[in-house]
Amino acid sequence: MPDRESSKKPLEGSARAAGIAAVVSFLFGATLVVWGVWLGSVVMTAGGIVAAARGVMGAFILAGILLSRRHSKSFPDGLYKVENIVATILGVIVLVLTYEVAHISIKNLGGVHVLTSDPKGALPFFIAAALLAGGVGYYKRRVAKAEGCPSLKADSYFSFADAAAMLIIGVALAIDAAGYHRVDAIAGLLVACLLGAIGVHIFLGGLKVLLDASVGRDILSKVREIAGADPDIRKVLEVDGRNSGSFIFLHVKVEAAAYDLSQAGGISRELERRIKSAIPNVDRVSVEFGAPSNAFTVAVPVSSDETSIASGFESSPMIGLFEVEGADVAFKPDVIDNPAVGVAPGTGVHLAVHLGRRPVDVLLLKEEITDDDVLQTLEAYAIDVSVEPTLSDLDSARTGLVGLAEARRAPADRPGDGEGVVER
Repeated sequence: MPDRESSKKPLEGSARAAGIAAVVSFLFGATLVVWGVWLGSVVMTAGGIVAAARGVMGAFILAGILLSRRHSKSFPDGLYKVENIVATILGVIVLVLTYEVAHISIKNLGGVHVLTSDPKGALPFFIAAALLAGGVGYYKRRVAKAEGCPSLKADSYFSFADAAAMLIIGVALAIDAAGYHRVDAIAGLLVACLLGAIGVHIFLGGLKVLLDASVGRDILSKVREIAGADPDIRKVLEVDGRNSGSFIFLHVKVEAAAYDLSQAGGISRELERRIKSAIPNVDRVSVEFGAPSNAFTVAVPVSSDETSIASGFESSPMIGLFEVEGADVAFKPDVIDNPAVGVAPGTGVHLAVHLGRRPVDVLLLKEEITDDDVLQTLEAYAIDVSVEPTLSDLDSARTGLVGLAEARRAPADRPGDGEGVVER
């Protein structure tokens, strides 16, 4: 999966959706405000304010999206949190509008006002406006969800509030046409309540991300699972991350299966590709390679009785796997069937590849391997081969592994060992 930079700019669809919606909302809202003021209608003016404010906020959201994509020396990961700041400010503005609409509506509760001289003619206009606002809100929410844009997602709720406000105005017009002319202020209060609920939702959603930059446990567990399934990685030592606006930045510390950091770049790139494919909105994955521990895995060929050591490597019916931690050897090995049985040609190569992918560090044998292809495969997977002609059974192999563990060089003495960080 290619990086976002190689395919398209981050949040490109969100920026386009915010721009289109801003123009449409502002023009529609301005028209409705002028109409409402001319008629002296609270609810029509309130609906116009909602739509016009959404248009103005759309312009701010567009600016926030464009700004968030900028990378600099001071902010190498981008200014993605600007989106959450814009979303929080949007919530505050909606709450201020809520107060103003409620204040005006309460003042007019005792009055009697005819919304318009032709309510039947105006009613289709507001129904169409509600459908338009709802459609725009659905479009913005779909784009925001696909690209992980919190500010556009907040604005989509504002669009749904606009649609509901238009419906309330439509209902008010219908009641007004029926001859009950006190509905204007009541409808204005309903719009205010709706605005208040939307404003609180937007404000708390933006504030939560600003105050909490941590990544969810489910995402971290998924990253650990992906890294652990990589055959080039022996152990996942640490996984953490943080949110920045829409995007996630991850840090993974692993122990490589082969103690050769010259392969670190390829391992890092492949791991980042797999993580980005499985988890949306991951901007960067930094992979740190920790120094190898004293743990290693030893494979021995085992006969069909699951006890004695087989003479041949590729002809052995079973394979015993010992886990060694320092000078401690597992009391009982894990004995598995030889996965290369029945594979021809290339039985030994197939078995060597299987052991390399587990991964196995040491292969303990009674007899030397003479097949050059098998030896080259074992070398490619950094599997050391140790030949002990006196091996008879798993107990003798376990005893011999104690001395082998002590003889293995300490990780710090290995050429190229140490810790390194590879970032993509």
